[in-house]
Amino acid sequence: MDKQFLRWSEILDWIIFIGSSFFILAWIFGVPLFYQTEGPVLSIFTAISILTIVSLRIATKHFHLWPFTANLAFLMIVGGGNISSILMLLSAPAVHINPKSTLLMTSIFTSIGLILFSFYEILLYLRRTPDRFWILDDILIHLALVPGGISLFGHLFQNPSYLSMSIDPRVGVSLIEMFFMVLLFLSTILGNQNLFLWKFLKGGFSNQVAFGVLFTNQYIAPIVYLLFVGSGEKLNSFGPELYIFFGGVIATLGFLLFQAKIQENKTS
Repeated sequence: MDKQFLRWSEILDWIIFIGSSFFILAWIFGVPLFYQTEGPVLSIFTAISILTIVSLRIATKHFHLWPFTANLAFLMIVGGGNISSILMLLSAPAVHINPKSTLLMTSIFTSIGLILFSFYEILLYLRRTPDRFWILDDILIHLALVPGGISLFGHLFQNPSYLSMSIDPRVGVSLIEMFFMVLLFLSTILGNQNLFLWKFLKGGFSNQVAFGVLFTNQYIAPIVYLLFVGSGEKLNSFGPELYIFFGGVIATLGFLLFQAKIQENKTS
């Protein structure tokens, strides 16, 4: 089963590699795919960041002489570049965003996810996922999916506050961008069988049901709330659904942390 998961992880990496390369080439030749003027667009910088992460994975697996230092250097560039992007958008968005240009910056939500993925990859290249209570690797991967989860509410209920910046609606999280991030998430968890999540899920059907309920609840609960109380006057601001979502995220991570501590106590 582990080998099958690793095989699927590599297949997903190649899909991401080919897809992101195609998007970058489209940008270079001036015909960006799924481009729109009134909604989020996949930035070329986002595609480059995603391509870099999966390219390093593929190179490490297939080129035995691939330098370890190159992985750290490129991942630091990805992480540092996205941190710089966030700072620029927070400090002076009007200066760094040109609504007349087709060259778009990565959205803040996406940059946060890419930074978390980069930090996780750096840790994984430095050491195997440790077997201990502080399940940092699981936490980083789980949190990397949070920005996309928040943007999901924007797409489902057409709330621009969760999608993009008001100064330029193109700078946001597009559906194709969310698709790539989900693929990256799946490839990441399938490719690391040392994650505590896998050890917990292998504990039995009850463990699988418990985690499944918690994981889906963090997305379903806010959507159910919006279906019942969402209104037009709330479509330009954050609402209680955001706190419901974060409550679900904290509940899921807290549950895994408690289970990791219980497991640590048993083994010691």
